[in-house]
Amino acid sequence: MGLQSLEDPASAARQSKLVIDFATAALRAGDFMEAERLLRTHLVRSPNDVTVLAKLAELAMRDGRTEQATLFLRRFADADRSLVAYVELLRHLNRHAGPQAVLSELAAVPPNIRASYDVRLVEAAALGSIGLHEREIALYQDLVQVAPQNASLWKTLGDALKTEGRLDDAVTALRRAITCRPTYGEAYWTLANFKSFRFSDADIAAMRKALKKGLSDADALHFHFALGKALEDRKLYQQSFRHYSAANALRAAAANPADMFATPFVNGAIANLSQHFFDQRSGYGCDLADPIFVVGLHRSGTTLIEQILASHPMIEGTTEIMVMKQLWDRIGRAGVASNRTAFDELARLDPKVLKDIGQEYIDRTRPFRATDKPLFVDKLPANWMNLGLIRLVLPNAKIIDARRHPMACGFSNFKQNYGSGILFSYSQESIGAFYRDYWRFMTHFDRVQPGAAHRVINEQLIDNPEGEIRRMLNFIGVPFDAACLEFHNNKRAVRTPSAEQVRRPINRDGVDVWKNYEPWLGPLKAALGQALDHWND
Repeated sequence: MGLQSLEDPASAARQSKLVIDFATAALRAGDFMEAERLLRTHLVRSPNDVTVLAKLAELAMRDGRTEQATLFLRRFADADRSLVAYVELLRHLNRHAGPQAVLSELAAVPPNIRASYDVRLVEAAALGSIGLHEREIALYQDLVQVAPQNASLWKTLGDALKTEGRLDDAVTALRRAITCRPTYGEAYWTLANFKSFRFSDADIAAMRKALKKGLSDADALHFHFALGKALEDRKLYQQSFRHYSAANALRAAAANPADMFATPFVNGAIANLSQHFFDQRSGYGCDLADPIFVVGLHRSGTTLIEQILASHPMIEGTTEIMVMKQLWDRIGRAGVASNRTAFDELARLDPKVLKDIGQEYIDRTRPFRATDKPLFVDKLPANWMNLGLIRLVLPNAKIIDARRHPMACGFSNFKQNYGSGILFSYSQESIGAFYRDYWRFMTHFDRVQPGAAHRVINEQLIDNPEGEIRRMLNFIGVPFDAACLEFHNNKRAVRTPSAEQVRRPINRDGVDVWKNYEPWLGPLKAALGQALDHWND
């Protein structure tokens, strides 16, 4: 390219722009390696060029090279010393390296930057992610005094208060969010998601009025979900279903259809994760037995199981930890880079690597643990898709398979508005297909790894709690403790939509709700296929 390093700032800025222009042209042509080569070559001559550092960080993030992205962002922040630079670094760390990395990095942030509104927002989010909710709430309460008209900030404070079980305070914060922005659909939905909350006639009228105002799809879908719940509470099931359907249609329209189904993954898992595959690798992995993985579909009773287990003196409840998924995704990326499938890449890993991955999981989940209890619960429902990796890298970990009647589970997902990631839940067809694929996978897993997973049927747990709890604790290998029957007295924070249910004694309130909507659930039944009749075989 023949570019020379120049001394004066104006010339340096022109050179930096020229490098960015050439790199952008290479990116548009699909030549990512050339784009990065140009940027890195320039960086040797101008190591503090913040524009180039930011671009290199962007490229590394795009490729999933988290460590390199973090390095470039840290250099960017050190060179720029601006609020924007530090906030970008902290947000990246929170997404990829974890909240503990954010809190550690804050120690090096200049005091004037750390005291800023944006950095304190990131800090509050990090504190909430590792369960330090009292400090999180205190920060948000300070921040709403700085920005009292910020509706989303009041809504976030409401979420944190709900997590701590401070429901009255949470409702007050959410009402304040609605006052600040009357068309704030997400605030209405968050209120609807409080199982004990009931909308007034005036609330319903306000939501219907808002829907006539030409809202964005994001606000409209939240209003539809909230109205679905409001009308369900009034037993106006057909009207309620119309709103749930309208909300899901908006969600589904914005999703990639391929992301709503697990069939290709399950087909690959069944083809590759054979009994012979596991037998060949017997004795591999990290031998620690700390984790208890609670898996299943969302709305299948995983939060109830976690709360029960977290009430045992030997078991700590944590949260929905993404570490195992991140490890599996990393294996998948390595496979793609070598034109192999993720399962082919998994099969290539030697005993040392598998042991190291297991130890890495233990190390990376340690920040989520606040006690010295010997066992902890990792309640990420979608970890059922990672069971092949779990069995290889942590063969002594316990696995609880939470299962619920497919119509009850399916409809509960259909009426639940998830913040992100649960893309299968936005059509009856995709919910039924996803449940069927989960059932196919777990049937296969039970066959090739008999006894590795302990199944807990939600309806049986509700009808016979002590018997089912004793069976579960026996599988885990800990003595029965009566505190597990009093799980609703456990004051630990719960972040999922089931937070209120698990603060009450076991009850059958939600077991048969789906039957009120059965006339309109034909597509769900059809998509379930054999799983509808054999889900509990």
